[in-house]
Amino acid sequence: MSLLFVLLRSMPGSFITSMISSGMTNEQIQQIRETWGLNEPLWRQYIDFMINYQTGNFGRSPTYNAPVADLMIRRMPRTLVLFGATFLIGFIIGPLVGMYLGWWRGSKKDKSIFSTSLLLYSMPSFWISWLFIWVFNYELGWLPSAYMFTQFPEFQWTAFTVMRDVLYHIALPIMSLTFIGWVGSMLIMRPTMNQVTDEGYVFLAHAKGLSERTVMIKHAARNALIPVATGAVVGLAFLIDGSIIIENVFNWPGMGQIIVTSVLNRDFPVAQATFFLLAVLVVIMRLVTDVVYTYLDPRIKFGEGE
Repeated sequence: MSLLFVLLRSMPGSFITSMISSGMTNEQIQQIRETWGLNEPLWRQYIDFMINYQTGNFGRSPTYNAPVADLMIRRMPRTLVLFGATFLIGFIIGPLVGMYLGWWRGSKKDKSIFSTSLLLYSMPSFWISWLFIWVFNYELGWLPSAYMFTQFPEFQWTAFTVMRDVLYHIALPIMSLTFIGWVGSMLIMRPTMNQVTDEGYVFLAHAKGLSERTVMIKHAARNALIPVATGAVVGLAFLIDGSIIIENVFNWPGMGQIIVTSVLNRDFPVAQATFFLLAVLVVIMRLVTDVVYTYLDPRIKFGEGE
């Protein structure tokens, strides 16, 4: 948070620039600066910043003219819906593909799918998004390319139509994100699966006469998932970074969109609050990962003495 404070204050200009007109006097300009706390020395602004964020007081946005907390309450669920769905889909498809590739190591299937996935992984997410917009919106007209809802609907809003309309608008962003997003977890799962296939417990499971599918999923894949769970936290961080690009490409009204707007407008309260909440989200995911460890590896226990 300290680094965030320094970086934002190091940017040229200030959000009050848009509030100042050519006819204002110096007294009026100083009054605006005092209202927003910019007349205080930096050390005092930093202390107020840390105290406010410890107490959850995010202040008021000069850009949106609304309390920052209200903006976060409205925007955060939209980002969680979009990127939560993408995160779950990516970390279901990726480990499954990595499991089979690791099990078929060295085969033609392994080499061909692995090479194709590396090609996909090298593509920029914004380019894939534009490509999908061109194909599915401009050429085929199947899916909308912007907004969360239909702007001027010709139907009555009900619970069912709202859900259907959101799914209709969210389909293209999810497709664009998952088209590349699943590869990261696959790249972690595949070599780990390669390693566990040579472990003694895998040979023992084969010796017991268990089916290949049972050995692969129940014995080999479960142990190979432990590094994937760790990579999920890193993957979430990269996914959040992608939200800044994808939400602006599709004009999705979430956290990524207001991050760009707040930084460009030097809106310190909103920028600080969004980065703070995203950091908290990563910490929560780290805690969830530690809990998942106990399920994947029975040797790990919480609350027990050594």
